[in-house]
Amino acid sequence: MVKKLFHSLIPASLYRSRTAFPVLSRVDQELRHCNSTSAAIEILSRAKPDLCARLRTRFPSPLAEALTLKVLNLFIARYHFQARSASLLSRPFGLVVDPTNVCQLACPGCVHSSSNQASQLFDWPNGTLSENRLSALLKRYGPYAIGTLFYNYGEPLLNLNTPKLIRMAKAWLMGTAISTTLSVRKFDAEAYVESGLDFMGLSIDGATQPVYQRFRRNGDLRLVFDNLRKLVEAKRKLGKRYPVLAWNFLAFEHNAHEIPLAARMARKLGVNLFRVVQPFDVSWDDPEIHPAALEPGEFGVRKMDWLSIANQSTNWNPFPDSVDGHAILEAYENPWKEQAEDDSPPSPGHTCHWLYKNIVMDATGRITPCCGAPRPDINLVFGAFDGDGGDPFDSEKYRQARAWFSGDVPASADAPHCTRCEWDHTAVNIGAADIRNYFQSASGAFFDRRSLSMLSGW
Repeated sequence: MVKKLFHSLIPASLYRSRTAFPVLSRVDQELRHCNSTSAAIEILSRAKPDLCARLRTRFPSPLAEALTLKVLNLFIARYHFQARSASLLSRPFGLVVDPTNVCQLACPGCVHSSSNQASQLFDWPNGTLSENRLSALLKRYGPYAIGTLFYNYGEPLLNLNTPKLIRMAKAWLMGTAISTTLSVRKFDAEAYVESGLDFMGLSIDGATQPVYQRFRRNGDLRLVFDNLRKLVEAKRKLGKRYPVLAWNFLAFEHNAHEIPLAARMARKLGVNLFRVVQPFDVSWDDPEIHPAALEPGEFGVRKMDWLSIANQSTNWNPFPDSVDGHAILEAYENPWKEQAEDDSPPSPGHTCHWLYKNIVMDATGRITPCCGAPRPDINLVFGAFDGDGGDPFDSEKYRQARAWFSGDVPASADAPHCTRCEWDHTAVNIGAADIRNYFQSASGAFFDRRSLSMLSGW
């Protein structure tokens, strides 16, 4: 215990401990001169024993093997991204999963909006994520991924098994987060605190009910605050610093005047972070709601409680006895698929980061390439995942989308929506900042600043 605390708090440079940088730097240099996927795999295979041996000086098995896999997956993913490969051997390092497709609110611009225009625009069926479906997804991607977000368009608290789903992800040593309105009647605060959840975003866009409900339609602010108090009390009672609680305030013209009051309430209630967020324009759905014209400096994060968010390492592996060691060791012995597909020619051109970094699955198993909502008029569903069959991250539609960006394939009538997408192609849900936080949480001494920059700087 003392040794672990020492390694987590004291910079490696002060006691000349071995860090990840020498082996990562060697891999980095070799990959930069690599011109084929098979050669890239050879480079990573040679580096695997050395990296794992270094990690074993700090972590027991299977933690050392798990971190080795996650690092190597980031390297091969970066290689594919920079080469603009159509077919991948890498796995997504970020998973975005909806525990349920249902939401009790009807916010403008959302798939759950009650307006006729929105109901005709989105293709969003009801459904609840089963443990079996998530278990199969985690078995396929868990050894390689660094995090799972348990939210997209549904209200995760409406699935009463969500705490259990979160704990399943923690068994694969992943960071976890949810975003919720907290406006639910059935809420087991202690279950969420005990689940190992790292982060909980609280969507509260107002400090009084009349202002709050202008956007959070059907929401009950009194219920939200009651549930928030239960969370804070559960953390105190159980002696936990997690989940970190972040009040997210979408700033509109109708609620911007309540930001100071909301910030004071957040501090009083025991929230760790208060974030003022610039919302998407939803005036197409409700012409009376517009984003607030705030100064850039007025958006951002205010830290209400430094102590609760200072020591991330305490939650990296909260359930040591539940780590799925057998599956991790099995993946360590055979980290790559049997054979690589033909390489795409390297391309310096534009591409979409989503296609190489994150995968999205709704509660019914539909696979989409990004967090965009499927619509009847666009081809945004890339498949359905039920645990059987091939790798959904390397499906034909994924390959078509990647190949189109690289210039290999012209757009056609049945091509994926990516060929006509005008959304942001660079900002993924789990990205560079999450990579840095993840490995720093595991060991900020072993994964020093140079190592973190190398793993996340793409």
